Amino acid sequence: MEKWLDCTITPGQFSGEYAVQGEMFDATDFSLFAPKKDLIFDEEPATGKSVKGLIRIVPGAQKEDLVMVSLPRPTFENGRTVTIRKKQLREAN
Repeated sequence: MEKWLDCTITPGQFSGEYAVQGEMFDATDFSLFAPKKDLIFDEEPATGKSVKGLIRIVPGAQKEDLVMVSLPRPTFENGRTVTIRKKQLREAN
């Protein structure tokens, strides 16, 4: 069951790749590179300009209002899973 998570998107190092920054449950940032197929955004990010968007996630274990989610690629900081608050889960439009 896929869901989506708010993120900030900028151009990546290679064509078809984007740099993504998101936020975990404790307001700590995480970052990764992701392909366009795992992102939703209205406006294409440009060099020096970020856009708000969504990244595809797969929810896993839950405890109270916390949810461990799998990301499409590993983060630079924490591997492929991060913990977010349940209220951060989004449905695709």
